[in-house]
Amino acid sequence: MNKKFSTLLAGMALLSVMSVNAQTTPSRVDPETVLGQEWRLGGLKEGANSGLYQLKVMDGTTPAYLAMELNRGTGDYELRVYSASEAKNNLEATLWCVSVSNYNQGQAPIYDFQNKLSGTMLDLTMAGHEKTENGMNGAWKPVLGGEIAGWAFSRSYKDLEEKRPLYSYFSTDSIVGLKADPATGAVKVAKWGANQIDATSNAADVTNFALVGAAQIALSEDQVNTKLGLLQDNKAGVQLTFTPDVKGTSLKNPFNEQKFIAEDKDNNKWLFIKQKDKDAYLKVDTAYTNETGTKFLAYGWTEKAKDKADAYSSISSELRAQHQFKFIYSPSGDSLYIYVKKVTWNNDGKYWNTHVTATPVNEHEFWRVSLQDLIKDETCILTVDPEDQNTHISLGLSGCEEKGSSKTSVDDGVYFIKNKQGQYLASPIYENGTIRWTTVNEDEQSVAHMPAYQWVVLKKNTSNDKVKAVSPVTISNREFADKVINADFDGDGQMESYKTAVYSTVQLRKAEGGSYMFVYGDKLTAEYGSVGIDSLFFEKVPAASISDPYLGYRKLEKDSLLVNKYTFNYWHPYATDKYIAKSTDSTLTVLDGKDAFVIDTLTERWYNNSKIFATVDIPYGYKVSDDVAKNRIKGLKTLVRTAYEVSYKDGKGELNEWKVNKEDKFNVGSSATGHQQSYTTYYAFFKENNHISGKHYYAIVNAAYDNYPNATKYVLGYQKAGVSDYDGAATLKNQVLGETRTSAFAIEPDNTPLYRRFSSLELEGNEGDKADTLRFIEKYRKEYLQVENNKNFMKEGIDFLGIYTPDKTEDGLSFIVDTAWVNRGSGNIKPQYLISIDRNDFEGVEGVPCTEDDHHFTAEGKPTDKWHCVHAKPAVPGFERGKYLINFHDFANKYGWSTLSNGEQDADYMWKKYDRAGFVEAIRVADTLYILRDEFKNLPNEKINFADLNKAEEDAWTAAKKAGVSEDEFVSHKYILSGDNHKYVTWSMRFVNKEVAANEVEADRAFLFESMKSKHVSGYNNSAMGDIAPTYAAWLRMQNGCLVLSDDRSSNFDEMNTGGDDALIFNVEQGDDIATDNETIDAVEGISVVAGNGTVTVQGAAGKSVVITNILGKVIAETVLTSDNATISVPAGIVAVAVDGEEAVKAIVK
Repeated sequence: MNKKFSTLLAGMALLSVMSVNAQTTPSRVDPETVLGQEWRLGGLKEGANSGLYQLKVMDGTTPAYLAMELNRGTGDYELRVYSASEAKNNLEATLWCVSVSNYNQGQAPIYDFQNKLSGTMLDLTMAGHEKTENGMNGAWKPVLGGEIAGWAFSRSYKDLEEKRPLYSYFSTDSIVGLKADPATGAVKVAKWGANQIDATSNAADVTNFALVGAAQIALSEDQVNTKLGLLQDNKAGVQLTFTPDVKGTSLKNPFNEQKFIAEDKDNNKWLFIKQKDKDAYLKVDTAYTNETGTKFLAYGWTEKAKDKADAYSSISSELRAQHQFKFIYSPSGDSLYIYVKKVTWNNDGKYWNTHVTATPVNEHEFWRVSLQDLIKDETCILTVDPEDQNTHISLGLSGCEEKGSSKTSVDDGVYFIKNKQGQYLASPIYENGTIRWTTVNEDEQSVAHMPAYQWVVLKKNTSNDKVKAVSPVTISNREFADKVINADFDGDGQMESYKTAVYSTVQLRKAEGGSYMFVYGDKLTAEYGSVGIDSLFFEKVPAASISDPYLGYRKLEKDSLLVNKYTFNYWHPYATDKYIAKSTDSTLTVLDGKDAFVIDTLTERWYNNSKIFATVDIPYGYKVSDDVAKNRIKGLKTLVRTAYEVSYKDGKGELNEWKVNKEDKFNVGSSATGHQQSYTTYYAFFKENNHISGKHYYAIVNAAYDNYPNATKYVLGYQKAGVSDYDGAATLKNQVLGETRTSAFAIEPDNTPLYRRFSSLELEGNEGDKADTLRFIEKYRKEYLQVENNKNFMKEGIDFLGIYTPDKTEDGLSFIVDTAWVNRGSGNIKPQYLISIDRNDFEGVEGVPCTEDDHHFTAEGKPTDKWHCVHAKPAVPGFERGKYLINFHDFANKYGWSTLSNGEQDADYMWKKYDRAGFVEAIRVADTLYILRDEFKNLPNEKINFADLNKAEEDAWTAAKKAGVSEDEFVSHKYILSGDNHKYVTWSMRFVNKEVAANEVEADRAFLFESMKSKHVSGYNNSAMGDIAPTYAAWLRMQNGCLVLSDDRSSNFDEMNTGGDDALIFNVEQGDDIATDNETIDAVEGISVVAGNGTVTVQGAAGKSVVITNILGKVIAETVLTSDNATISVPAGIVAVAVDGEEAVKAIVK
């Protein structure tokens, strides 16, 4: 029965003064005392019916009528029931147009009702109540403007039943019906099963109604002046419609010749009629309209007499009653009857004596305004008559026009809300949760980064497209949706919590053709506080802001905190080079100097393995439910922020926290402890306040306990760090958060580098992070890393790393250096490199599908596609192959299950107690390095199969487990290269003096070869502990002439600068003489290869053939030389030059 008629046509047939529902008022009787009563409507016609009717409650003895009432708080119409007196005073609210829909034989008709006052249909929304309990236990307040319409009522529309419920189907076997309470005026809607609606046991659960014609009423001054609500302005003036009207004469109808205003001077509904635009009052004159024939009294206007103040005071007491009119209205027929309180005429027996011959005086009461024919169908005048009106007078309430609704809505989303002045609805930092209109300088602030300027908007009603289009919304501030104040606002002696930044039900509106939205009442009201609204624009927040949980506050990763110090760059329009620094008396100032500070997170509190006090990633603001994130605003994240403490690290390595003294100055240093406030250490959130030229600036806001002492988290306090404007030192002071001016700082890692990155064109000859060829030279002795060739330190089958002067080497001094982990994670802080020689890279082979046309099968006989068919040739991915430098720790200090017993060490891979480094044959593909087991070492590239490599690893581990080897003891041949953690196959170059390492000077960029952090210090098991810049670790060093790794138990980086450790310090040189292992065949005697910028020069090889290949084995040049100094153009990169088929010489072309 959810059928909806968008418009009800309400044509009104002309009713005569003696129509069926009119009551003739006898003369000499006040018409208000004999008003016509309501009357039962006998029947309706199919389609739209003329007339206006009332739905009368038929349960109980107290008359009550269904009405629509305007909620002046929300601007929405609501269902109510009015008592008889309320219905008279608010008549239009109780009047309904009715339409009857076609129905098939055996089925009940469908009724639609349109309210005269609101112009809207009687339709409701389920509004999320589809699953509520049946009956009155699940009843709810009806919300108009929904999908429930088309009502069951009388089972016959031609002969209306007098007592029937109003209900509508919302599913095939379930209905919703109305329940009215005349005592309170409330109307509720509830669900029932369709089979329950006529059950006697449920008769009390649903209200029965009757459709009746409305009783006559005497109109009040305001009801006349607004035409029962048709006019919004009761001072606009009224004109009435007469059918028929005055014609054929110069005499005018005073009730529509001009606009008039009714005045109830005596408060008895006998109204004075005053011209709207002239000080004149209407009267029934004692003069006649005509001089011959039957005489009829005329109408006249009393104007201001010369000796009177105004027209009203000019009305004589003898003629006062002739100025008073009573308006009797029959709503269902839009029929108006106008009576004059008294008339007076010349009773000389010569004229118009039909009705007065029996009356001995010339005055009569309660005559009607009447239309009189002077000449039939030609001349009509307006006069008075004791009985007949002879015309139909109407207010214009003869039908129900659908009034355009201003309701609108916006889609679910996160929005900026602006007004027509361009201001943002927000809570700026100095308001801390109080909402206001805020002007934003977008050159200095980015609201996309500030959740206090963003609003989560969700529709309340979403059951179908119709209700969604006009659904009210909830509007919640993204940062302060959980902000509450505690107070006893209701006066019950108990403290309550009130939200300040959530507007729970907002009906947005927009005038037809309007450019902006508005709200009824021109303000948004929260549980506590409100904000005025004159216009609203909703602008969507960028998707990147919606999905960022750290939006609005500086998030410093734990890894970065472990290795970095941070500077605080003060934003000021006239100076960009001011930083927070420690003065000589430990006070913090923002004038001269620049200090880097240590920042750390705060300790979390735990109890019984549960976190009870979060300090890192503390949720705040709008809490995003799974439903909202997945279905309504996809990707929306609950915001989190972290509280920090800031310290100054002195020359002794001791940390001194930021504190606030009794003068509200920030300072550091233990000597200042006695001058602190009761809260000593200053904990802070870093809240974004400015964004200028792509740079973020943060306010330093105090982080305070929430609900101390039973604290569960840190919240924004009521202080912030600010630069003092009234002392010459620009002291950093603790200021109140509510101060409008806010100091903001760019909080960035100190740009002092920790590790070397090989990306300098000037120093390494290679711009960017491409593979390079470098020599590593020890700083003091000027010895070069090379493949070990001192027989005292060699082992058969193992290529160790050695170090000697250039003249001692039997092969090249350069190594291929390539990135393993740089532009990911913390790779920009600690780049990790692979170092290799003897490269034999493989370009890969494209797969060839099976060419058969019939079905394809695997080797096991299972159906497959042409690419995986047994006849197909699988693709072989490309990879990098060579001998890679690794730390032999795994091979030396863990046992191989097949050769050593538990607890033994393989001395071949060590020197005394020290681990050594050396080269192993390996393949690198993507983020994995496979050290080749013996069965793969002699396979050509095209025979390498990664499935076989992985299976060999799995088989080795399975066998090891059977032998009792633990996972920690197992020697893996597969290394994952991704991640910030140290690895035994990658190397990082730790700067010795980071204070000068940023200089583009090779001597200033000296470094240590860092391999693995120590596993013997406290906290090693913490995932990030020591991953970057560990204090204890293994570095390359010399031990009795042998190159080894230092002992990570005792090798302390802090002692490097004081000479307490003898780890080797290196610089680099550009080089192209790639080192080879100690089995490499010498190049052809007398022939040399020199790499240049885009060229290779071959000397001493005239008449010989030369083939040059790239690192992947692809031929890039092939020729027969015609001179002993031939230069060949080739692309930049690592190349191999072979002369007359001899062993190739590798070189790097710039």
